[in-house]
Amino acid sequence: MIKNYFFLNRFVLESQPLLINQKIQSIFTQEKDKLIIEFGNELIKFIEICVNPGEPYINIRENYSRAKRNTITLFAEFENKNIDSFEIASDDRIIRFKIGNNFLFFTIRGKFTNVIALFPNEKIEAFKKLDDAVLEEMKMEFSQKTFTNIFNIPDLELDNKSDYFETRRKKYPVISKEIIFEAERRSISVKKSKHKILNDVIEDIKNSKPTIFINERKGEIHLAVDTFQIFEHDNTETFDSLLSAQSHFLIKKHSVEDKFRKLKLINRQIENDKKRISNKINNLQAVVGRGSKEDEYSKIGNLLLINLSEAKTGAEKILLEDTYNPGKEITIKLNPKLSAKKNADYYFDKARSEKINFQKSQELLTKEKKNLERINSIEKEIHSIEDLKELNKIMKELKIKDQSNKPDKEDIKIKFKHYIIEEKYDVYVGKDSKNNDLLTTKFAKQNDYWFHARSVSGSHVVLRVENAKEVIPKSILKKTASLAAYHSKAKTSGLAPVSYTLKKYVVKKKGYPLGTVHLLKEETLLVKPEIPKNCEFITNE
Repeated sequence: MIKNYFFLNRFVLESQPLLINQKIQSIFTQEKDKLIIEFGNELIKFIEICVNPGEPYINIRENYSRAKRNTITLFAEFENKNIDSFEIASDDRIIRFKIGNNFLFFTIRGKFTNVIALFPNEKIEAFKKLDDAVLEEMKMEFSQKTFTNIFNIPDLELDNKSDYFETRRKKYPVISKEIIFEAERRSISVKKSKHKILNDVIEDIKNSKPTIFINERKGEIHLAVDTFQIFEHDNTETFDSLLSAQSHFLIKKHSVEDKFRKLKLINRQIENDKKRISNKINNLQAVVGRGSKEDEYSKIGNLLLINLSEAKTGAEKILLEDTYNPGKEITIKLNPKLSAKKNADYYFDKARSEKINFQKSQELLTKEKKNLERINSIEKEIHSIEDLKELNKIMKELKIKDQSNKPDKEDIKIKFKHYIIEEKYDVYVGKDSKNNDLLTTKFAKQNDYWFHARSVSGSHVVLRVENAKEVIPKSILKKTASLAAYHSKAKTSGLAPVSYTLKKYVVKKKGYPLGTVHLLKEETLLVKPEIPKNCEFITNE
């Protein structure tokens, strides 16, 4: 909830005593999406602002190592000037620094999340490049906003309707889904009016102790207050101030998520290694169990040597008295292209190879059993490891390449419209032809479901399938199909046919226009174009 409006409001209030009248030394950037305001005094040293649309935040830091190279100084007009006020918009996630006659705005709004500087001569500059038209819109909007330095709770009173929470959220978009979930959770057990419950949740954000909820098993970490009930957790860490909680949260978030990511890689590798090694052991045990045929091949070679005169060139087999078993005969296969002597040599060679291969199989069996013991030992050990360095050692031992620096498919999900059906199923919707291609070819996984309204232009829609073995209910498929129809030219139809298939059957051939694909197989659902019940739109913020 680090980007929640009311947490930002509390952050502003706690930060004011530290920031007001403090002189800015410089503003610079050396990391993508991060802006640093440097003060260089004992009271406050740095403010870090992250404008990554997926995880925007503003944070006070005691330490920050400025690089000697690859550092870009920005907004030089603010250097050696004092901060006169530090406020938040009364109805939006916009934080404003007033610095003399200049303003610096940190605004959270999806892909347009940015830091904007506004000067008295109407000049406007952005940290991340924006179109001039967008900048002008922002300048106009900022001038119309009311900014406050008090904790701002909206008017929540309304008739206690069944859809009260959703109605309040639509009226006040600053009330995030987490706040609604928390209010709904409390309404189950608390006998109060819904507007009172919602007011209590926001009051708690203002007054209760900031708390970090950690779920190591799922690799999840949340910042809220100690009265919140909605976050599953293994343990918690509670703080007296939001400033200290938030700083710790940002550090802890990285370690918890990095640990979970590495454990996931290690567990996947362990599972693959165990299957591979177990198959090897089974095959080797079968070989060793059959025993060596060295003696059998040596015996045949000797019998042929003893009976060289009996073996005729061109014969495919020979029947001989088995001198090793008096009174019995043995049929020996021959290579008709070889002489009797060379046939004997062939069996002696097979005896030597059999001896070598049998010994190797025994040695490999012992080795693979030790490997399996090692893998099982690592599997037991990893869940008690806290130090990331130890996990790195195990990854190196298992020869796992860390792909963390490569762009993750999940990083681009903020580019699409995002819905959650029945609080469980994630659905992503393309915004235009180019975005459809990105969704289908770069983001969607092979076992995700892919949807598109038939015979009309519209968005590509992807239903994320986290577990390929899970059977997706037909009702969820129909609801996703309704979303696909809703985001198409068939939106106003009473009913609309929607094609769906697994992503692996969707082909983008070379030379196809943007947004155009070919389906190798498909099924059709006839649905009403709509945003179905129990389907929540998640903003890209």
